[in-house]
Amino acid sequence: MEPIILPSCSASECTSLGSSAPIWQDVLAQAVTGELLAAMNYTSLSEIARDPRELADALEHAQGERGHAAAFAAEGRKIGVEVGNNVEAKHWKRLREAFLDCITERDFFGCLIVQEIMLESFAVASYARVGKVAPGSVGATFARIAAEEEEHVDHAMAILRAERARDAERFDDKVYRLHLDVMTTLAKMLAKECNDGHCEVCHGSCVKPALGEVSLSAAALRGASLQQYLKTLDRLGLPGEVTLRWVTQLPV
Repeated sequence: MEPIILPSCSASECTSLGSSAPIWQDVLAQAVTGELLAAMNYTSLSEIARDPRELADALEHAQGERGHAAAFAAEGRKIGVEVGNNVEAKHWKRLREAFLDCITERDFFGCLIVQEIMLESFAVASYARVGKVAPGSVGATFARIAAEEEEHVDHAMAILRAERARDAERFDDKVYRLHLDVMTTLAKMLAKECNDGHCEVCHGSCVKPALGEVSLSAAALRGASLQQYLKTLDRLGLPGEVTLRWVTQLPV
């Protein structure tokens, strides 16, 4: 992966948020980690591209995700905090492994389902919600990147709809298999309590109990993300009564 070069901020640009700064530090760290993981996924996808256009798209998306990570990290600098990341953290590592399983199988469509339908649904919804309450340019950056991530979903939609049209039952079975793995992990990440221990991304204790101080909550982020996921599955043509049952069975 290419190194990320972060712009430094001047004394006048850096602002203190007092007690809320560590909260935004952790929120940004989760976002940076997710973007770096996405960049890794798209880079891996380029290795199984079936034609030059797919190769170019994957590499372009990888570069875009690295840019998003750099933008989030730069926002941390502006508020006076260093934003960490850890793609080897337990949940993020599991998500990466699920994607790599599809790479190993050279399952191009499985890769798109994991990255564009599942991971991006969480990114779009959670970034949009954070964008509404985060201060200043932090909020603006989250809102902007949420819109850009939604473009990734739109890009994949036509490709995946065409694949589903070839064999809907087979396609839906694939989505469900990936759902059990990927969406279970994502649901655990936004569960009310971290029953699996520290997430290995937050710089101190778990940030979730403190989110209320900045008008956020794990429950709200989870709810918005799952609604976005269901909406995306609806757009693909999967029956809503089936996908709703899938979601209600996820861990809380």
